[in-house]
Amino acid sequence: MIGNYFKVASRNILKRKMYSFINAFGLSVGIAFCILIFLFIMDEKSFDQFHANKNQIYRIEEKSYDTWHENPNDPYYRSAYLMKGLQPALKEELPEVSSATRYNPSHNGIVRYNDKVFSEKEIAYVDADFFKMFSFKLVAGNPDKIFNGKLETAITPAIAKKYFGDESPLGKPLRIDVDGDKEFMIVAIIEAAPANSSLKYDILVPQENVGHYERNLNQWGNFNTPTFVQLIPNTDLKKFKSSLDKVIQKHMGDKLEKWRKEAVKPIPANVKMLELEFTQLPDWHLKKEISWDKVSDPQYSWILGGIAALILIIASINYISLALTTSASRKTEVGIRKVAGAQRQQLVWQFSIESIVLSVISMIIGIGLVFLFLPSFNQFTDKAITISFSNIVLVLWASLGLTVFIGMFAGSYPALFLSGFRPALVLKGTFTSKVQAGFTKPLVVIQFVLSAFLIMSSVIMYRQMKFITTKDLGYNKEQILVVPTQTGYNKEADKTVERFRTRLQAEPSVVSVAGTGLSFNQGFSRYGYKIKGEQKAAYVYGVDPYYLSTLGATLASGRNFDVRIPADSDALIVNEALVRDMKWTDPLNEYLNYREDSTSLGAKVIGVVKDYHFLSLEKNIEPMFLSMNKKDVGFLTKILVKITPGEIPDKIEKIRKVWKELSPDKPFEYSFLDEDVARQYKSYQRWMSIMGLSTGFAILISCLGLFGLSGINALNRTKEMGIRKVMGAELKNIFILLNRQFIGLAMIAFAVAASLSWYVMNKWLKDFQFKIKIGWELFAVSMATGLTVALLTVSYHALKTAWLNPAQTLKNE
Repeated sequence: MIGNYFKVASRNILKRKMYSFINAFGLSVGIAFCILIFLFIMDEKSFDQFHANKNQIYRIEEKSYDTWHENPNDPYYRSAYLMKGLQPALKEELPEVSSATRYNPSHNGIVRYNDKVFSEKEIAYVDADFFKMFSFKLVAGNPDKIFNGKLETAITPAIAKKYFGDESPLGKPLRIDVDGDKEFMIVAIIEAAPANSSLKYDILVPQENVGHYERNLNQWGNFNTPTFVQLIPNTDLKKFKSSLDKVIQKHMGDKLEKWRKEAVKPIPANVKMLELEFTQLPDWHLKKEISWDKVSDPQYSWILGGIAALILIIASINYISLALTTSASRKTEVGIRKVAGAQRQQLVWQFSIESIVLSVISMIIGIGLVFLFLPSFNQFTDKAITISFSNIVLVLWASLGLTVFIGMFAGSYPALFLSGFRPALVLKGTFTSKVQAGFTKPLVVIQFVLSAFLIMSSVIMYRQMKFITTKDLGYNKEQILVVPTQTGYNKEADKTVERFRTRLQAEPSVVSVAGTGLSFNQGFSRYGYKIKGEQKAAYVYGVDPYYLSTLGATLASGRNFDVRIPADSDALIVNEALVRDMKWTDPLNEYLNYREDSTSLGAKVIGVVKDYHFLSLEKNIEPMFLSMNKKDVGFLTKILVKITPGEIPDKIEKIRKVWKELSPDKPFEYSFLDEDVARQYKSYQRWMSIMGLSTGFAILISCLGLFGLSGINALNRTKEMGIRKVMGAELKNIFILLNRQFIGLAMIAFAVAASLSWYVMNKWLKDFQFKIKIGWELFAVSMATGLTVALLTVSYHALKTAWLNPAQTLKNE
């Protein structure tokens, strides 16, 4: 009996190829989308789960009273960057701490071995306990003996291959130049951190090699080092919190009381100026309140999960609609089966198995689509998800569960509907097979609301990103190369800039060369200071006299720096935002005492530059000043090279040759300034891509639903249209009559979606200080596009019904 069910189901699927294909394709898209989102959520939940000691490892975090930004709802600042001396203090003073390590990642440095010289970007400073606490596999080396000396290092297999080929690197020297050129001995090879790790590294070196280590070790006011601890099993976390408070009071009590007294506004006595909190290792990735390299917002998982569930439900409803459109062609089959003795339960089983078979086919297609689109999905979501033996079983079980659910859920209503046909009426030809589809109309409206919302939102996001990338930033970011000096933070950096500029002046393709301590989107420096008892802050850039002209920034008043004037080494050029913040009326006769020097007026202001966007457009233009003071502001670690348009690769090659001529022992690296600026909006670009992908899915699924509903409508009105044709109705009249209600449903959907999109997108645009205005034309274009898609979708059934010979539709009347 079961075999017969499957045989009949297969025949019916093959008999109705178009409907079977549409159903299978719609369901497979829904299944594929759900599996991809399932993999995304699995990956989010898998972060840092592979560590054996994950439940005993905690990240210590700062919670300090924020005197800079007033927020009555949450007046605290939270960060994972702490004092350099905290780690040894915790190990010495707290018996519940079994191990502790500091972690300073993502340092750039020049690495050498013989004639191989490369720039490495993932050099991390850690302590010896790092290798005992975390479960990163050691390929070679003893975890108890690593970092017994200051000049030891551990590297990944990729680094070992890069510098040593097939030779064993253990015991061999490797020169690393980050905060000074030093020779390290390789004592271990450690596997690279997997993609679902909150930590990353290529080369690990001891913390004692961090610049100014001894000085920072005793300066408990500098917050620059993440710190992790491993607690002994069954530690009372409340007592541990109390112990942390005692450590802070011991080492920072006097300093905190001083900060409280120096605050511009009184701070209540019951408010702690600073306390330490902690987060368990598995929770690091999804704790968005703490800035971290791979932190993620858990809301993304909920949003994507909700979209996946909605698409799955819509796909199931579409199956119901499409199944009902074929009911007329199966009435005779049902009538004969009932006359032959088939029970309703058997017919329900027959149609349910047919639905499950179609769902299994959809599952197979859906899994194929997952493999096909996983690389693109990874690119959209900035993930590195792979389907391996470890998760393929879970994926298959999830797919099978979805398939059974869809097969039973989507097939239940058509099965009950079809099995309820009365054989006497069917075989006499008096059964009209009219389908009551009222319940599907609201669902189609909901589908189109979702589709229209996504269309409108995607258009608005695209317009905003286009606005950001084309807006006048107040400087010219085109054809500018950003070249790191590769010297570290010292006087040699300034010498490199000067040599490079002198040599490139002979190149006709080079317009200008400038030096800066920081380039756009490559870090920032912000100074805080008091002026007449009022707390102030400004961003600071160390530059040379060629900086403004290279960027094409404009002076509003005053003059540029001049190397021939000795006093300019301590002078400032400020932006208009700083002038407004200081309430100056004559800035060229003012001094800015950012050093809070009680013996002088401060640094002389010699120029005011027009405001330009040195930060993301998410933020307002804030106070900023430029300085050539090496002692207070620092050295020039970046070179800006402006070149003429056209033949960019050839010009870069010329610059590379000059670099090799002047710095043969250092690798040549560069980035384009416009690309650096664009990377500020990487997360927005990624979510714009995800919105585009979701829009495509939603439009496809909605069109399938509308196709099914138009089929039901055409089925119910076949005889009506036959009568109208006999009475003289033309093709265009019948076409309009059949499509009128769908255009009405689409109009209702777009009206709802426009309001929803306007509200949501306005909230999204609040993150940007500079943004587009949402005008009616955006909604009009989206509505016109959606209505065109809707009209094309329903036209098939309308034209098919309009072209039917009325003699066929009315022969039984």
